[in-house]
Amino acid sequence: MALFRLLPRSLSIGMLNLAALLAYWVDVKHRRIARTNLTIAFPELTPRERDRIGWRSFQNTARNLVEAARLPLLSPQNIGSLVEYDSQFGLENYLLARRTGKPLLYLTGHFSAWELLPAAHALYGYPLSFVTRPLDNPPLERYVLRLREASGNKTVPKKNSTRVILEKLKQGEAVGILMDQNTSPQEGIFADLFGVPAATSTSLALFALRTHAVVLPGFLTPSIGGKYRIRFLEPLDLIRTGDMNRDVELNTRVFNRILEGIIRQYPETWLWGHKRWKNRPDENSPDLYELSPEDLMEFLKQRKDRR
Repeated sequence: MALFRLLPRSLSIGMLNLAALLAYWVDVKHRRIARTNLTIAFPELTPRERDRIGWRSFQNTARNLVEAARLPLLSPQNIGSLVEYDSQFGLENYLLARRTGKPLLYLTGHFSAWELLPAAHALYGYPLSFVTRPLDNPPLERYVLRLREASGNKTVPKKNSTRVILEKLKQGEAVGILMDQNTSPQEGIFADLFGVPAATSTSLALFALRTHAVVLPGFLTPSIGGKYRIRFLEPLDLIRTGDMNRDVELNTRVFNRILEGIIRQYPETWLWGHKRWKNRPDENSPDLYELSPEDLMEFLKQRKDRR
């Protein structure tokens, strides 16, 4: 991490791009996971086209290491040279959400340089709290915590985070939640993602419905010409039928559709090496990561035919 702070950013990224390309072909386990995920999401593409997205996704993940290492070098004075707000879907949508006077919940995921997004937003003057899962290595966790909070943000450990998040929202603060990862069936519901049920956390919907918070989808677009862009979609109108359980389910499905739309637009920026469809709805559902490519395509075809 210190080396990537000392070296020119372009050199560090070039080095990691090569390392990530090598890792994609050497790391058989995660390459297979990525190929399975990409087949679920884009069965219409050729294996070669899916591999291209896969190894570029590995490179994107590697670039996060560079951006995270260089967070201490960023300041309100120089952040504009690396990150700016999207001219069409940027700061205005954030300010629109804030003008409601309600607390704010960010809907986001592991897109592009996800560690850079909250830091840049805070350096522009809009700090937030965001939920994280502490790393298993305590010294590394302390180091990463310092990086994440150096710009004025606060991290909320995922375990036993409900009370803390509710208190922050009731105080009118902003909280970010990444909800694009597999979760346990006890902590969520199965909501379609690319037409296949995925165990999805319901926490964002629950917090929003209980506190009347505004939900604002946000993410960082890929670096173009060396500069990232913060993009916020329009604030969401939550579905409210009067039945809390149904509202949680319906809104969680909406959130998944929004995340899917972002992934479809920028597929090379998502974290394809994660077992997003690991948990299955019932005992008759196959383990998608154990299926052969041929069996997986047949499974997807049968789902499409049933729909």
